[in-house]
Amino acid sequence: MKTFNKEVMGECVIKKSRFIAIGRHIRGEADFEAFIADVRGRYSDARHIAYAYRFTLDNQVYQKSSDDGEPSGTAGKPILNIILADDLMDVAVAVVRYFGGIKLGASGLIRAYGGSAKLLREFYEEITKSIKVVCEVRFADRLIRYLDSLGVVYTKLFGQEFEAQIELGSNQNLDNLPDFCRVIE
Repeated sequence: MKTFNKEVMGECVIKKSRFIAIGRHIRGEADFEAFIADVRGRYSDARHIAYAYRFTLDNQVYQKSSDDGEPSGTAGKPILNIILADDLMDVAVAVVRYFGGIKLGASGLIRAYGGSAKLLREFYEEITKSIKVVCEVRFADRLIRYLDSLGVVYTKLFGQEFEAQIELGSNQNLDNLPDFCRVIE
């Protein structure tokens, strides 16, 4: 499985239309909503902002795509197909289109949106190890700041204790885990 560990971007021009692909790691619907609102704010003058996302929550996979006004199945679905084909999880990808005056047709749009999503392939981070870290709830903020500073992907769970399910990439480790935490493999 792969994901993004930061926001990533790629851009191309096809028949005078400019396509900007933006990918980000998400942890659920709320993260996605914040991501798409941010993209819409930054590119408010764009003609279309198609997207797709896929994430897990409570051992269920959620995925969705949107064509944002393009003909049905020509924008969001090709983006989602790349996410599925490349085995991405916990990601959102938006492709912004600035119309260049030349219509691409349905097959041209499918190639353009799918091709734009492919531009993000160089930024995938392989998830190689998954561990669970537990600490007292009073230390949760400190642990979250520590994990954010490492740039690791994690899921937060609150209960009697604070748990973080951490996905480590091939070049990441937790060698300096704070002493108020314990690892449960």
